[in-house]
Amino acid sequence: MSAPAAPPATLTFLGTADSKGVPRFWCACPVCQEARQGGVNRRTRTGLLLRGVGESGREESVLLDASQDLHGQFALLGPLVPDAALLSHAHNDHILGLADLLDYLTYAKCALPLYAPEPVIPDLERRFHYAFRRQAPVQPVPAQGVPAAGFQVRTFEVPHGANGVSHAFRLDRPGWAGVVMTDAIDVPDDVAQTWLTGLDLLVLGTSFTDESAQPRTGRSVYDVQEALAVPWARAARQVVLTHLSHGVDVRSLSLPAHWQAARDGLTLPL
Repeated sequence: MSAPAAPPATLTFLGTADSKGVPRFWCACPVCQEARQGGVNRRTRTGLLLRGVGESGREESVLLDASQDLHGQFALLGPLVPDAALLSHAHNDHILGLADLLDYLTYAKCALPLYAPEPVIPDLERRFHYAFRRQAPVQPVPAQGVPAAGFQVRTFEVPHGANGVSHAFRLDRPGWAGVVMTDAIDVPDDVAQTWLTGLDLLVLGTSFTDESAQPRTGRSVYDVQEALAVPWARAARQVVLTHLSHGVDVRSLSLPAHWQAARDGLTLPL
């Protein structure tokens, strides 16, 4: 008898909101009210789970970013412990879940490789100094990336507008390439040519539908209209928009055929 086929690789959106979540707790706008009633706009903060068969031949998973909503996201899927976790930048909605992962290391006394781009680690040490007293629990992402779930996962720096810089994740396996870039705006041409060409999947953060009336100096993430006009986004075979604030109502969002808005729990076959 032939061996059973390996399960397909998947990418699950644990959370798809911007830093404030949807609903914003103080807001009574129509999107927040619909979300408050359990509607399609209800979203927790950013996180993704990549799953596939690793180099060992067994199923593996890698967490991409860990927001303050991580505990609830994992509780819905669990019991679950990823084989590795990578963090993109040191903003609350991407790292506060690191506290849960550090608690796991302490109380379960199990291994869990944690990675971040090298410039991010000093910020993590300042925020989680108690965990760094003996040795650093977070390692720099190697230049060649981290092999996980059948992919080589690398990070690259992108502009985050008024919020400085962030990092995106590049996922590669033979014959397939994807990028997860939740927090970026005005990506330079040289970065796009190096990292954003020939993509089978682009996960792109678009916090609002249209922010053209806002001063550019105060912005930090693409909006939907800008994403639709960016050549490297239009060239991707599949585009999924995430990091969606209450400024995006998915009930009325009009997108091309190979584009879609992410929702919490959405799982894509890769």
